[in-house]
Amino acid sequence: MTSIDRKRPVVLVAIDWYLPAYRAGGPIRSIANLVAALGEDIDFRIVCGNRDLGGSQDLPIQTGIWHAMGPATIQYWHPSDWTSTQWRRILEEVQPDRLYLNSLYSGPFSRLPWKVARSMGVPTTLAPRGMLGKGALSIKPWRKRAWLKVQQLTGHYADITWHASTEQERREIQRWFPKADIRVALNLPVPFDPLPLPEDDGTLHLLSIGRVHPIKNYALGTALAKALAEEGRKVHYRIVGPIEDPAVAESLQQSAIGFTLELLGPSPPSEIRQFFGGAHLILVPSFNENYGHAVAEAVASGRPVIVSDQTVWSSMTPGDTVSCQPLQLNAWIEAAHGLLNLSSADVIRQSEDTYHQCLLDPQHLEAQRTLFLP
Repeated sequence: MTSIDRKRPVVLVAIDWYLPAYRAGGPIRSIANLVAALGEDIDFRIVCGNRDLGGSQDLPIQTGIWHAMGPATIQYWHPSDWTSTQWRRILEEVQPDRLYLNSLYSGPFSRLPWKVARSMGVPTTLAPRGMLGKGALSIKPWRKRAWLKVQQLTGHYADITWHASTEQERREIQRWFPKADIRVALNLPVPFDPLPLPEDDGTLHLLSIGRVHPIKNYALGTALAKALAEEGRKVHYRIVGPIEDPAVAESLQQSAIGFTLELLGPSPPSEIRQFFGGAHLILVPSFNENYGHAVAEAVASGRPVIVSDQTVWSSMTPGDTVSCQPLQLNAWIEAAHGLLNLSSADVIRQSEDTYHQCLLDPQHLEAQRTLFLP
């Protein structure tokens, strides 16, 4: 048992993976940033699995007990604990003011705790984390659409509150659940802390952060790298993230003609910042991004970024260092030329303006806070 501090609302967070796991990327960073920003106001209790995404080895942490991590406490569960009995036990122990789910399809950390919480009358909020986006639904579409149709017909999610990270995601939720109770609150970013530009070694350094998967569309990134190299530049393109699709990785390697491509695999959050520090330009060519953590982290690091027009950034008004472009090579080449011609001072100034206008203004913080406060 752990004592409950009723001076703050208690929110029980269910998520498949959490720190020190990092391979799942965006959802982990979303919760970590949320805890960092609101941990003084809200008592976050996090329950997660004890392995990293795709890993077979347990994290070096004792399971089934509470661990303090900053202002939050975390309990890691072995797969044998992913049961209705365990969820009922933890809900009775913690007595949360709200359960917060961070996946739509996860059995052990979304559908199962929701089933138990619903039977107990525990108020619950679900963040689908982009899983209802067009790009996400294009992966295994028949299975996902059939499951969603069943949820529509049964009304299984009729009495849940939805957290949409953007207005775009609100529309995606409403498409499947027209009567849904939806709260919109943009994900919270890392602090603004611009990095100095890398030393001039005669090479243009490009960077993408994210899993190697068809939805990330890194083929456009390699096409841009090749086009810039053909202009007489020496180009080095790094992609940092788990290789979830070996066929995509092999195709990218085969396309690396005239420039250097590195697929570096996953990296813990503590090391991601060094990759931004070594880059001149960040590329986010995804077919779908619910939020775009790589864009936000580029802005916070003072780096220019080209991002697909299939993301929420197309509905914002960022400064000149965030260029939202259609997924066409000529558009990306032109955008790269413009961004690389910006002075260092302009990049820092525009990035800071974008950070405060698009990522962390008082309205964004208050919207997140009201997701959980009574």
